[in-house]
Amino acid sequence: MSEGGSASRAAAFRVVADEMDRSVSATSSAYYAGARKARDAAPEGAAEPAARPRAGRGSSRREASALYAEMLPLVEAGATVEQAARRFGGDEEDAEEIAAGFARWLARQEAGPAPDVGARVAALEAEVSDLRDELARAREAIARARDALDSVAGSP
Repeated sequence: MSEGGSASRAAAFRVVADEMDRSVSATSSAYYAGARKARDAAPEGAAEPAARPRAGRGSSRREASALYAEMLPLVEAGATVEQAARRFGGDEEDAEEIAAGFARWLARQEAGPAPDVGARVAALEAEVSDLRDELARAREAIARARDALDSVAGSP
């Protein structure tokens, strides 16, 4: 509705239901169930956003969570995460990033309470260490490839 494609919520439900090959009532039910879950999960006194926040690199975690909460009813109604991300994300690159973020957010929601900070830091440090090892291996492979190219270029 905020994109100007639909004049009313009912019209928006019809459009989404047609896109997802679902009934309007199933789409509506999923929307309201997801909205209720999001509202119940929101802290007391939190105001609902006036407009749909856009998730992106510069957005805050809170804005991304609000977007993912909006996507949840579509996913629960049967849409794939990618379909829901494209619906809310705009271009294909944003949709891929949003879909990946939604998958991580959903896993955290299903996991329950947040893990202790020390364990999270240790897990992130281990991940960074693994990434550094991969980077070192990639740099070594690139150096070997350059040496091979230089030796071939130098031969008659």
